[in-house]
Amino acid sequence: MSDFEIEDLVRYFHNVKNQKDELVPIIGEDKLAITAALAYLLEDTNFMINAYSGTGKTVIMNAVFGLIENTGIPYVVIEQLSDTALWYDMERINGARFIAIPEAQKCPENIIEILKTWADDRPAERRRTDVTIQDIRRQTLHPKFVFMCKAVENTRGNLFLDAELERRYMITHTNPTVKQTEDVLKQKLKAASSPDGDLQTMTDEKIQSLKDHIVDCIVRRDDARAVKLRNPCAPFLFNIIPTLFPIARSKVHYFLKIINAVARFFPDDIMTVEREGGEIYGLVTPKHNWLATQIYIDTFVTECLQMPSHGIDILHLIPDSEMDTYGMISSDVTKMSTKEIQQAARAAGLPFAQKNINPLLQSLVMLGFLEMEENERKKRSFFKSPLIREPSTKIKWPDLITETQSLMRASWPEIAEDYISAYCTDVKVTNPFTKEKVTLSASSKGTTKPKVYTETSPDEYGEWLNE
Repeated sequence: MSDFEIEDLVRYFHNVKNQKDELVPIIGEDKLAITAALAYLLEDTNFMINAYSGTGKTVIMNAVFGLIENTGIPYVVIEQLSDTALWYDMERINGARFIAIPEAQKCPENIIEILKTWADDRPAERRRTDVTIQDIRRQTLHPKFVFMCKAVENTRGNLFLDAELERRYMITHTNPTVKQTEDVLKQKLKAASSPDGDLQTMTDEKIQSLKDHIVDCIVRRDDARAVKLRNPCAPFLFNIIPTLFPIARSKVHYFLKIINAVARFFPDDIMTVEREGGEIYGLVTPKHNWLATQIYIDTFVTECLQMPSHGIDILHLIPDSEMDTYGMISSDVTKMSTKEIQQAARAAGLPFAQKNINPLLQSLVMLGFLEMEENERKKRSFFKSPLIREPSTKIKWPDLITETQSLMRASWPEIAEDYISAYCTDVKVTNPFTKEKVTLSASSKGTTKPKVYTETSPDEYGEWLNE
């Protein structure tokens, strides 16, 4: 049984080295990096980092692929993005387990169509005339899971990221703020003054062991494709889903995949059961659900709300609006012009120019997050809708575990008691980002108020808008 935890994966990203054996740690993007590694490597999820140039998206991609570098797991980095490049490299691509595209905004239309076809789990086919045999030769690119990075400010990329492709990928964003820039600069300045040994917090041997563990998880996944993962906790996650927005119907799929990916990181925790007919099921545990929630809840909620790229960053710049006793907007509501918002964005380190902040503001108005006024001189001002409130991102974990126990006894009676004893009774888990220790257990019998078992209450995690 492996002794690796998710916090070991966090430590890896803090100790990444480049090809020159120089330390290039991932700073301030722990959740994004963990989401990318788990969702892409362990759950075969098409993954995209859609962010501004220079904000670290390619560094994160390289670090994720570093987990399988020189391990025997084949992958291909596609950088020659002509219409025919993939077909000339067909044999190598078909033999790869994973595909990386660092500059997806440069993809021509033909490659985009191939990516869409792959995302539908269909092979891409091409016919060409082979003059050596005077006949038509058929070429086939087998379906692949793709990790790509796209630069937001590239106008060519706007055509690339259409709704048809967007729904096929888990899309995330890097942090472009001043604080993030300052943290990265401090790390680089510190690195320039110190030997690598003073900065490294994870030994090369431990990193290699972690890589071996990741490879083992991937191999187990591939060897056990007949095992269907089921999550007995899933029905009790309903309250954190923003049901106001229909897109939540498809985005919840990615939340469930992150939970499954966490479970695959702990393969020995997956309890299996074989049903009549030979079907084998693997059961995810409350621990896996809790860890996945710490990792992905903020991204999940914002994706459900159809928040445009960096929309939350803009909303953070505008004060909240309040209603008076008559249900009208208070007279002291703060209204900001486009120029004032742009100045505030620049002060916060957001790389917006006039040409690209206007569509973002209009999108936030269309979605109801902002309201707009126009005076007699056609000057526009914006303010935050008073109806916007933070969605619920809290789960009463003792209640969830109690309900899970009931579902296990009803749906999986043959292993219910073993599962409950192992995974629903005082399970200790550590938040991989804060290092706070939590004990997950069921509610006390005969009381509606969940009993607190933790050093830090497991009911509390994450903020959405009011950071």
